[in-house]
Amino acid sequence: MGAYVSLPTWWLNSDARYRLVLGECEACGAMNFPAEGVCAECNSDAGYEEVEPEGTGTMQAVTVISGGAPPEFAAYQDREGAFATGIVELDEGARLPAMLCDCEPGEVERGDRVEAVIRKIYTQEGVPRYGAKFRPIE
Repeated sequence: MGAYVSLPTWWLNSDARYRLVLGECEACGAMNFPAEGVCAECNSDAGYEEVEPEGTGTMQAVTVISGGAPPEFAAYQDREGAFATGIVELDEGARLPAMLCDCEPGEVERGDRVEAVIRKIYTQEGVPRYGAKFRPIE
């Protein structure tokens, strides 16, 4: 079923998705996304201080999906064709998965600078799901 996320869970994490809210670990200061569970850096469960990042970062990994997309992205792939995804490291230090937009697949490379923009990600359970995608910084 791919990366199924129930509607209640989607709305529960809407701040993280729409505003890219990070969590600064109260034990070690590392930035985490999403800000839940134990810290990815130190494994502490001390909690997080909310941080709203600038939304800019650097691509750490990039791949083009040209076939076999997860089910929630199948309609998008049928309509748009190949698309690029990757891992972005925000300037604040958190790393997160990212779908790229406003560029051709293969145009963005590792090390390129990108910025977050809110776009439709996919539709699931008949509800459009919006969140941050990333586009190249000119």
